[in-house]
Amino acid sequence: MQNKTKTIATLASALFLGISLPAQRGGNKKLLTYINSLPKQTVDAKEKAELIKMRQEEKLARDVYQALYQKWKITAFTNIAKSEQNHMNLVKLMLDRYAIKDPLTSDKIGVFPDPTFTHLFQVLVLAGYQSPVMAELVGAFIEDLDIYDLDLAMARTDNRDINTVWQNLQRGSRNHMRAFYGLLKAQNILYPGIVLPLSRILSIINTPRETKPVDENGKAL
Repeated sequence: MQNKTKTIATLASALFLGISLPAQRGGNKKLLTYINSLPKQTVDAKEKAELIKMRQEEKLARDVYQALYQKWKITAFTNIAKSEQNHMNLVKLMLDRYAIKDPLTSDKIGVFPDPTFTHLFQVLVLAGYQSPVMAELVGAFIEDLDIYDLDLAMARTDNRDINTVWQNLQRGSRNHMRAFYGLLKAQNILYPGIVLPLSRILSIINTPRETKPVDENGKAL
């Protein structure tokens, strides 16, 4: 157990201290119908920047999970990668809705217009290739970061449709955190929280999986 604790501390140091994080992570028919029913609102520079960043951040998650699945064949990675593709699609829906140019010009794994995301991809995959446990820790870290960044994104918009997308992306990220946390817990490993405090992580994993799409206030549709 001491070695496992040391491994977690090493990952935390490498990811939190050694990487420059990005500036501060399609739904079902009911969700899409609800989004399309909402009025369009003016998109300011901050909201546009968040959409562009989150389009890349969701691709980062998808790409890392695809790479880690190819390495370790852990089913959770391929399942969650598919969910991340849905998240990418939801952000693209907002980009198209407001005629904002998609920052992604390639769907190739590990390719991003922002070099920060390219660097993150390389470091996260390298860390995840060390062992299956390290891969699962990387997964938990990615969801940790996504939840935090989505907190910030929601604080920076008053657009109902954009907030609906952010709420549903964060709902998905909480479910993904539950999955990775559960895999680690089964091996007697506690994910400590690197971006979010541990108390927030525990509040997530101690509540049931969220299965229904939500509105801009986080209420089930």
